[in-house]
Amino acid sequence: MNDFEDEWHGEIVMNHEDVKRLYSLLCFAEEVWPGAPRRPYEEQDFIKHMKTVVFSMMADYTFHNS
Repeated sequence: MNDFEDEWHGEIVMNHEDVKRLYSLLCFAEEVWPGAPRRPYEEQDFIKHMKTVVFSMMADYTFHNS
């Protein structure tokens, strides 16, 4: 069963350059994250998760386009 089956979800279409920019933005967000209690711990976990997802996208592009 798909995790999104019972939830709303959206999709974004980006080219490779935009994906690299998004990864850079996530790296910066992780560096300057002020920590709890200013920001919730879940936010840091989300940033790390999204960095992994976006890095996987970049790796997939490199594998298929090198």
